Amino acid sequence: MTYIWNRADRVDPKLMPKVIEDAFDKWTKEQYKNFQDLTEEKKQEVNYRVVVQMGKMHYNLRQLGYNKPALTMQESLNKIK
Repeated sequence: MTYIWNRADRVDPKLMPKVIEDAFDKWTKEQYKNFQDLTEEKKQEVNYRVVVQMGKMHYNLRQLGYNKPALTMQESLNKIK
């Protein structure tokens, strides 16, 4: 299945990144619907799917310049000085 956050480059820049984050939040809530009723194995599958897609969303937003990567340890130390 193709998710909007995997095609973020096709989204109108005026709507970015809110539309991507809203779509991901809605999808995540749907994934966790009735979560408590699932077996432990199914819970792990759902969690894994959400984490993988979250990583893809953040990667795509970062590639388009909406999210900045975390600072390296050296960059953090330089900011303190």
